[in-house]
Amino acid sequence: MKVSEVMVRDPVKVGPDAPCGHLARLMRDKGIGSVVVVEDGKPIGIVTERDLVHRVMAASMNPDGCTAAQISSRPVVAVSVHTDVEMAIDTMNEYRIRRLVVVDDRDKVAGILTTDDLAKKLREMSEELAVKLMILSQRKH
Repeated sequence: MKVSEVMVRDPVKVGPDAPCGHLARLMRDKGIGSVVVVEDGKPIGIVTERDLVHRVMAASMNPDGCTAAQISSRPVVAVSVHTDVEMAIDTMNEYRIRRLVVVDDRDKVAGILTTDDLAKKLREMSEELAVKLMILSQRKH
């Protein structure tokens, strides 16, 4: 299975000059935990809720006086839309991250893959398998 089958398409993107306060409100309003920082559609960083807490709030920075570029995690760890899910999981484990930016063939942001997305897909697949096994066992009787 490819990451393109599991990822969230068209994640929220911001420019490098977006104020941190705007990022926090955006995440709150959209119910998301991260935004991708882009230039010309290409990922240059990612800002998570954790980044806001550790790099802005805990550092007593003014949320509207700092920018996405200043607090974003860099470099971006990204995989291609053609990457196998297993390889994406290995990449997440290797870098100890919970989110991967997914890029298209032009290195532009196509999606984001999170551990939550993977867990949801695994649950769906488990339920489908359980139904198929139940149908098979009923046919044998």
